[in-house]
Amino acid sequence: MKETADLQRVQAMADAFADERLRWLIGKGDVLVQNGELTQEKFKDLITKTIHEEYTRNYIMQQLTDGPKTVAAIAKATQLEPDRVLWNLLAMMKWNKVEIAGEQKREYLYTVKEF
Repeated sequence: MKETADLQRVQAMADAFADERLRWLIGKGDVLVQNGELTQEKFKDLITKTIHEEYTRNYIMQQLTDGPKTVAAIAKATQLEPDRVLWNLLAMMKWNKVEIAGEQKREYLYTVKEF
């Protein structure tokens, strides 16, 4: 079980680095700093935050690959705080990656949005 969770974390990190949002930010970093739009420190903080967000969202998405889950179930599987799971699910809903699939014991079930 722990080995599976470790593999999921590694895959989530690999997926985060493959994400278009992070690649764009890294590619534009020098320009943003050179133009004075960001300091080097603020750019570093932005990259760190973006990597963390993308990793977390990919890890949550992995939990949904085998079917709909509640915030509580995702939080338990990922060991993330429930409010953090919900915040990321709401962001993923905004970007049409996740949707509500129903309810279970008065809690929404979230699933990967089909295209």
